[in-house]
Amino acid sequence: MGLAVASTSGIVGFYPVAVPAGNSAWVCGLVGADLYNAACVSVTADVDGKALVEFSAPGWTVGAFNLHYAEPQSGSGAGLAIDILSNTATRLKLDTTPAAAGLTSGMTFIVRKHATLAGLLPDGGGLTPFGDTISLFGSNGLQTTYFFSNISSTWITVLGANASNAIVRPGQGFVMQLGSAKTITFGRGEICYLKTTSTKIRAQAGVPNIIGAMNPLGGATATLGSLGVTTSLQAFNDSVVTLAPGTLSQTGTYLSTGSSLVNSGTGQTSDSTTIPAGAGVVINVNTSKNITLAPVSVTP
Repeated sequence: MGLAVASTSGIVGFYPVAVPAGNSAWVCGLVGADLYNAACVSVTADVDGKALVEFSAPGWTVGAFNLHYAEPQSGSGAGLAIDILSNTATRLKLDTTPAAAGLTSGMTFIVRKHATLAGLLPDGGGLTPFGDTISLFGSNGLQTTYFFSNISSTWITVLGANASNAIVRPGQGFVMQLGSAKTITFGRGEICYLKTTSTKIRAQAGVPNIIGAMNPLGGATATLGSLGVTTSLQAFNDSVVTLAPGTLSQTGTYLSTGSSLVNSGTGQTSDSTTIPAGAGVVINVNTSKNITLAPVSVTP
């Protein structure tokens, strides 16, 4: 296939997160395996403007990538998980225009399966079936809540519909509501690989965007500076809001100066402010944009 250097490491496995009772925001720091990794032959636009990315004899099954994304490895969209709308034996149709994501002929793409609730927590991960919940927020800011069913071994909506394939994007946070404190384990499903390159997420204007570090190796705490979002934020406009685990109340608001984060109330530099490892924060932006999360450095 002419594979390029993989962007997921050989580190594969699971890790625990201590989640308190009540509501708290979290992010899984793992992704799926690199299913394909190569330079494309060409990038063109379909009749509807969506990007068509052609590869040389990749050996794909037509229609195989119905829950997958392509991640460009260079250009303005490097690290962004772009949904695959359809695929032929040699071509991907992506949910973007070439110009919007900076896609050009010859650039390298990685194809991965999206993280889903079943891929993240195939056995519920330790959540109480039909009791504890996970909530995801859409690009419109609306919240959808899910339970784990130990009867069907599936994730379901509050109306009982199968939701095992509900997508959780790289770096996308979610809210857990637990009746009692528990240790939740990520990585026992297909989402068990460590991503070693930068990740971009799409922050939507006018809605809370819960995001977090793609790093399960950070120990008990992380810092705001280690998120790597500072330079992606509009200086003294976009904000990072920290949340209290258990109550989900706001504990601080921070603005970017362009080179560091400062407390909006005191003006003090706040890059070293700690947050629980794996915890989600809220990014507020006035204009929709891509936000870069720092890569994980892995030493063999």
